[in-house]
Amino acid sequence: MKENSNIWDLLAKRTDHSLSKEEEEALERLLEEDASLRRASRLVDESQVKMDTHLLEETMNRTWYKVEAGMKTEKKHRSMLLIRRYAVAACIATLFVLGGLLGYQTWSKPDMLIVMNQGKEALLFTLPDNSKVWLGGGSRLKYPDKLSARDREVYLEGEAFFDVKKDNGRTFQVITDIVEVKVLGTRFDVKVSKSEKMAEVVLESGSVQLNECNETGEGVVLRPGEMGRVKQQSGIEVHHVDLQLYTTWKDKYMNIESQKMENVMFMLSKRYHTEIRIEGDDLKEEIFSGRFDIEQSLDNIFETISLMTPIHYQQQADGTYLVTPK
Repeated sequence: MKENSNIWDLLAKRTDHSLSKEEEEALERLLEEDASLRRASRLVDESQVKMDTHLLEETMNRTWYKVEAGMKTEKKHRSMLLIRRYAVAACIATLFVLGGLLGYQTWSKPDMLIVMNQGKEALLFTLPDNSKVWLGGGSRLKYPDKLSARDREVYLEGEAFFDVKKDNGRTFQVITDIVEVKVLGTRFDVKVSKSEKMAEVVLESGSVQLNECNETGEGVVLRPGEMGRVKQQSGIEVHHVDLQLYTTWKDKYMNIESQKMENVMFMLSKRYHTEIRIEGDDLKEEIFSGRFDIEQSLDNIFETISLMTPIHYQQQADGTYLVTPK
């Protein structure tokens, strides 16, 4: 008897008290030899509940759906698991959690959580490892519900600012379609534009390593105050930048200190997700300082700016703004 292949049947039979004496002895022998099976056995015992036939079927279907949704496997592997679906009933999800049971750990994947920001304001939340994320409007972050692997991996579409909690021995990776960012503990901004096939990574503190997707090599290491711009099949360019231009979009208040009007409009365009064009070279070079509550409308901010700098603004038919000298 191939004991590992029969463990499912033995556990299932024990739940309805149909084990023969020989099968009971075989199950006890397996439990004595493998600590992970003993843990599985205890969890299965604890998970048994009394329910009518209709409720049992509903629970089994819901449980299996959760397990199957988190699995990425070849068709033949899924077929083998489907054969066992009803044999283990409601305890099947518990068995998969153990990760080392019967070699199935290579087939199952951890549950992935998805956070989407459909608004315009930055959405602040904390990851399971206590790292903080400010997710930009229209952006999406996917991550495992337990960042327990050696390499902490999250998947980003759009823009996010990360404040990564340092964890010696475990790296943190932000994976996008264009660039992969690897860190140990740092603060940085990542913005991905699918339409332009470009990604920008701006480092505020610590250090990060950038690698183009599907490219081998050591990549490029950024230092604080640097931006790494990655274009598909064009390599990585590194520039020194003003951090204020790229990291204030996430804050409730926008503090602007002695910035050119051109830079002010760039910051506002990032915050309000709209294009702002300036006409007139002199106006672009105008120096401006101020503090704005970004919960107010863009029109209100323009009105405030116009009290200190002679500008005229107008929203265009396509939703963008044109700023001209008054």
